[in-house]
Amino acid sequence: MHRSTLLVLVTLFILVPGAALADPPWQVKSADGKSSLNFGFLVQPQGETITTPDGTQTSKNLFLRRFRLIFGGSVTDWMSFFVDTDSPNLGKANADGSKILERLFVQDAIFTVTARPEFQVDAGMLLVPLSHNSGQSAATLLALDYGPYSFLASDPTTCLMGRDFGAEARGYVAKHLEYRVGVFQGNRGASASAPFRYFGRVVWYPLDAETGFFYSGTTLGSRRIVAIGGSLDHQGDYNTRAVDLYVDQPLPGGDAATFQANFVHYDGGRLLAQLPAQTCWLLEGGYYLRAARLEPFVQIARRNPSNPSLAVDRKYQGGVAYWGNGHRYNLKLGVARLTSSAGPARTQVQLQAQIFMW
Repeated sequence: MHRSTLLVLVTLFILVPGAALADPPWQVKSADGKSSLNFGFLVQPQGETITTPDGTQTSKNLFLRRFRLIFGGSVTDWMSFFVDTDSPNLGKANADGSKILERLFVQDAIFTVTARPEFQVDAGMLLVPLSHNSGQSAATLLALDYGPYSFLASDPTTCLMGRDFGAEARGYVAKHLEYRVGVFQGNRGASASAPFRYFGRVVWYPLDAETGFFYSGTTLGSRRIVAIGGSLDHQGDYNTRAVDLYVDQPLPGGDAATFQANFVHYDGGRLLAQLPAQTCWLLEGGYYLRAARLEPFVQIARRNPSNPSLAVDRKYQGGVAYWGNGHRYNLKLGVARLTSSAGPARTQVQLQAQIFMW
């Protein structure tokens, strides 16, 4: 762990005496109770083996899939903020055998003004949810990770794991309809002369609505959610269109079933020529057995380029999660098969633990 991370941790415990005795998130409040500052973290140690792209060897790694320090709170009763850092894949080996080290950056910086539930404004470094899966919190994922093709527009739009700089209006109409409309930096092009990036999303909730900034991957039977969504992302002649369905259904005895389907069509146009036109889909589901705190899950993803000369890629993953204490701490094991029309099939085995204090 590098010195800057240690300094932040030491500072937190100096600022929050007795923090270990309190329920997370650890909190400091102003004297009048109108302002607060919360602290937390997300750690995901992971072991992984995966066949190399040429199919001749097996890569093996022990690393931290995510290490995040989380800050949030309120300035007034109508202004709030959320900031977290990340050091992803910390300690994982590169192709040349060197390890990923000394990398810590801001992952989210969200500042929200709430006039009413029907109208909120978010500004800063925001996650742009092209689909339900790409808008989920990493701490509540059902499978070990996001779908493999959920963030294909991130690098071409010069974003960081789907995060872009800008502002959006967000709200919930009649408690069942969510809308998000925003303008973002996108790929600025030569001399920063490219047009801005525009994004819109609507979600219909026939039952309970999710009103947080991030979507859930599973609530483990604590909520009954059906979400039917659609998104449009546009900059110049780049367009991404998506539709998605998410269902989280409590069942008798405390069990629960979770399912989602995401269909996304990317087309980078001339502006983002490195993003060829392609259709990607993701199917994911799990069944939570409350008595055993176990949840078998599957995740299936496919990428179909419009150009027949490009490879068709697929990923099939099955696994089981042990929810020791829900999202606060859990353990997941997954086995995946990755196939491509351009190369040999590959096998991936992952074991991941999670500690989430927020």
